[in-house]
This record gives sequence, structure tokens and C-alpha cells, in this order.
Amino acid sequence: MDLLAIETSGEIASVALQRGDTVWERRLQGYARHAEHLLPAVHAVLAEAGLTVERLSAIAFGAGPGAFTGLRLACATAQGLAMPWSLPLVPVGTLEALAAQAGEATVLALADARMGQCYHAWFRCSGGRLESLTEAGVEVPEAVPLPPADGPWHIVGQGMEALWPRLPEPIRAGALEVVLDATVHARDLLRLARRAFAEGRTVPPWEAAPYYVRDKVALTAEEQAALRQRRMPAP
Repeated sequence: MDLLAIETSGEIASVALQRGDTVWERRLQGYARHAEHLLPAVHAVLAEAGLTVERLSAIAFGAGPGAFTGLRLACATAQGLAMPWSLPLVPVGTLEALAAQAGEATVLALADARMGQCYHAWFRCSGGRLESLTEAGVEVPEAVPLPPADGPWHIVGQGMEALWPRLPEPIRAGALEVVLDATVHARDLLRLARRAFAEGRTVPPWEAAPYYVRDKVALTAEEQAALRQRRMPAP
């Protein structure tokens, strides 16, 4: 199959195209460049692969959670490319893509959600398959739930360096391997999207939507003051 993937949920946007065992990829650094350079990057990988959009089998996109503007950009771009040809779309979760980087293990996937919170979900990777153990959620790090299975486990986080000390001590203590600065690229979406496509887990372009997890993008003045208070060192 010929599969295009678009990922713009974080600071480094990227597109990747897989044809057989060959993958072409373009990466874009910085939020300001995403919208301006995303489509040229798509057309560049298509040209390198000798393909046009209508010949694609499907288009995958990073559905979230992540930066709201980035999620909307990836979804809208995938829809715009797919709609004229009624190509199927494959939404791929950011936390799933992070968890898949750990290999065969029980995995806690985390991503900085700003406002002093983090996105989180537990997974089990076994036999090349990724099983969700909990629904994706967004909490302050102290409220991240303990694992639903016995340890040890791996932790893969995106932008989690500053929030790591605030995770529950049992979670930190039971981790066999910890990566706090992982990044999701379009290339990471391809394997998950290929399996989803083979299993029929696609959506028509007019039904695709980002997966925000939360519907709030800013704190109230009272919430900001409470967050500052929590961050102040004890006297």
C-alpha cells in the first residue's frame, strides 16, 4: 500500500510517505512554519515517490492529543487532500505513537499538556500489537493513575522533563526505562496506521476529527494564581 502520514501535534511537524519498504520524510521545525510549509512538504515526498494524491491507499494524520492548532492543521490538511478522491483517513493517537516507541512492554505514555498538566494513558505492547489499558486523560502529574498491571513498566514522555518530579513516586520507582524527551514524527505513525488500515479502522474524510482530550486552552486568573502558588518553594 502507499500511505501518507501527516504529524503536526508538536513543535516539529513532519510528513512521511511509505511505498513498500521505502519511506520518504520531511520535517519542519517551529510552530510558525507548519501551515506555510506543510503542503509543499507533502508534494515533495509525493514527487520523490513518483506518486500523486489520487494513487494513495490512505492518508494518516496525528489526531492528538497535542497542540490544538496543530491538530486542526493535520486533520484539515488530510481532509483537503483526501476529499476529492474519497480516500480513507487513518487517525493515529499521539499517545499511541509514543507508546509504540517502547517496544514490547507495559508503557505509560505522557505528553506535556501545558497549564501544569499532562496527557496520559497506559498501554501494553505485545507481539507487535498495541493494546490500550486506560483511556487517554489529562491531569496534573500528581493525579496520573497507577498502572493497571504489575510492573515493571516503561515510560515514554514528550516534553515531560519539568513535570517528571511531580509524578506519583510509585510510578517513577517502578519504571524500568524512562524517556522524557521523545518526539512523535510522521514516520512513527506509519506502522500503526498500516495495521489500522488492514483492520478496517479508517474513516471517510468528512468524518475525521482531532482528538483533543480536553476542551480548555487557558487557565482563569484564579487557576493561574493557584498554579503559581503550587510552584513556589516551601519557606
